[in-house]
Amino acid sequence: MGRTRFMVVKAKELIKTAVFAVLGVIILVGLIAFFLNMGKHDGAYRDGTYYEEMQLGEETAEIAVTIAEGRIAEVSMEEATEAVAVFYPLLAEVTETVGQAVIENQSAEIAVESENPHSAQAILDAVAACLEQAER
Repeated sequence: MGRTRFMVVKAKELIKTAVFAVLGVIILVGLIAFFLNMGKHDGAYRDGTYYEEMQLGEETAEIAVTIAEGRIAEVSMEEATEAVAVFYPLLAEVTETVGQAVIENQSAEIAVESENPHSAQAILDAVAACLEQAER
């Protein structure tokens, strides 16, 4: 009878060891998968094109920010009416300048140029709103 009891204790230890071994393997596989997937999402943003309207007096212009591979790829002005082009002739140029700075820094937190501070700040605010939409 002592022998049977001895086998039950061994079976419990064997089962306990097997359970811990399986848990260890699961944890190890999970950690490996986690660290392998970490490098795949280098960018801070989801890919796509995001839009934000910018108020210019009584008119509006739409700023588009395109994200590719998690990085800011393009900043452009979309759907500007003819009135915007007439009343704000430098807006397209300022959008291009600000857009290049945003792409270089990969952030909307850049220094505003002194020539057109109000237009540049309005564009940066619209870009920041687009980037908030694109955040992971």
